[in-house]
Amino acid sequence: MAEELAPPARWSSAQTRAQFEAIAWLRWRILVNSFRRKGAKGELVGRIILYLVFGSFIVGLVAATGFGSYFLVTSGHLSRISLVLWAIFILCQLLNIQLGQPGTTFDPTQLIRFPLRSRIYTAIRLFFGILTPANIVGTLLSLAVAVAITFAIPELSLYAFIAMAVFAATNVLFSRMVFAWVDRWLSTRRAREIFTGLIFAFSIGIQWANFTFNPAYNHHHTHGMSAEAQQRIHFGLNLYHHAKPVLAILPPGLTATSLVQAHHSSLTGFMGYTLACALFAAVFLAVFALRMATEFRGENFSDAANATPRAAKKISASTKPSSDRLITVTTAAEGSDFTFGLPPVVLTVLGKEVLYLRRHMGLLYGLVMPIVLVLFFANRIAARSNAFWVFPAAVAYTLMTIGPLSYNSFGLEGVGSQFYFLAPVRMRDVVLAKNLLSFAMALVEVVTVFGIICYATAVPSLQITIATLLWAVGTLVVNAVFGNRRSISTPKKMDPQRMSRRQASQVSGFISLGIVAASSAIASAIFALAFWLNLQWLLIPVFAVFAAAGLFAYVRDLRSLDAFAMEHREELFLELCKQE
Repeated sequence: MAEELAPPARWSSAQTRAQFEAIAWLRWRILVNSFRRKGAKGELVGRIILYLVFGSFIVGLVAATGFGSYFLVTSGHLSRISLVLWAIFILCQLLNIQLGQPGTTFDPTQLIRFPLRSRIYTAIRLFFGILTPANIVGTLLSLAVAVAITFAIPELSLYAFIAMAVFAATNVLFSRMVFAWVDRWLSTRRAREIFTGLIFAFSIGIQWANFTFNPAYNHHHTHGMSAEAQQRIHFGLNLYHHAKPVLAILPPGLTATSLVQAHHSSLTGFMGYTLACALFAAVFLAVFALRMATEFRGENFSDAANATPRAAKKISASTKPSSDRLITVTTAAEGSDFTFGLPPVVLTVLGKEVLYLRRHMGLLYGLVMPIVLVLFFANRIAARSNAFWVFPAAVAYTLMTIGPLSYNSFGLEGVGSQFYFLAPVRMRDVVLAKNLLSFAMALVEVVTVFGIICYATAVPSLQITIATLLWAVGTLVVNAVFGNRRSISTPKKMDPQRMSRRQASQVSGFISLGIVAASSAIASAIFALAFWLNLQWLLIPVFAVFAAAGLFAYVRDLRSLDAFAMEHREELFLELCKQE
């Protein structure tokens, strides 16, 4: 009896190590098993291509950072390394916003069901998302700075690697802290809308500052900068000098100051400023741990969990089955003057898709930013060259953001995708409604781009405008033909409550970009040939044939979509109904 009542043995480090090994093994097995699914080989090829492209970009960026740092140090401006460090810090945050946080192979919050301690859970959550592209880029850039300082001043090699290691860790912990709390803030729809506005304002402000203060965009083929450009740069420098005291006490400024102290043979100063930077890292880790402690206690992020009982009661009352209500709604939909001959199912799904669009931050961001960039670029490009090609190029650029939407049109449905196969509806009507929203968004963007081009440069000629619109129609419908099938056979589950902007699988993204790029290349060749032969009138019939052929293929493919959906419904459910 005494043995049965004896206190349990203390938790050992071997048991903690076994937990980490079990989680690592689980993630490895999930990764290996994912390659056995249908289409997994193509997804792997897509990832390899993406990694190669992204890797080449990183190599160039790392080399530029290293040479820039080496030039600053050898020129006797070691203190200006803070500018490089601030650039690294801002770049990492922008990459985090643009690329989002990668999804995990399973939901780590499910681990709280097992005998884990809070600190172990915090460590697991910290390392789950630590290998993001932004964190990897930031660490490599920090290493490039340390290597550059080593080559420039060999006696600072040890100090440089220590200081940059602390800075890289601080940068990573800051990203993990921010995005852990961002997921918490995005748990309600109102918060997601507010955060979307803040992201828009921040991104637009960065782009405006780049085009306003960057001399490369302000010389207009002159040998010197204009007076207006000089005033803008002078204003930016004054702003920087006023903010410099505040920037000096933040991690990039502290790291640069620690290196200056080491260069002056002040070991105490180096240690003091490095520890101050490490203190920031400790604060970021503590705030991250606070968020994880709340998760560990079982906090639920879902909208349903955040809804008040009163609101839930109202929703329940409004959705209570009623044959009279169903008859009224159906009759109203059929007798409305704004149905444009579309079936009620198409109109209903279209209304639901509009709600999805309004509530999803990644989709809205991807739609607004191309228009903003076209607005910034139009004046600069038109001032330096012939403007006749600006409108076609801007339309091609905007289609690159619209195209991928057709390749994962069921991504936000989740388990609700099953009801399309239970309800007496045709899958072709559901997909048509989703495509109509994509086409409507493309129309809005093209009209907006046309207005921007007319305001910034000149009104495009009628032939160019009509030919460009016909080309856009043909490219969109051809993209939709491939996208509709990929949406069913290889979907990608999306969560509007998470900071992620990847809207389709890697292969689907490459197919979409490939179609738009190939169509743009062929169209450019046709445009060039028509202008060379002085046969611009030929552009309209050529692209009219292309648009008609694309519409014919789209309608023909839409008719066979019901059978295709029934054959591939298991792939659709496997991805969208899984519990991550």
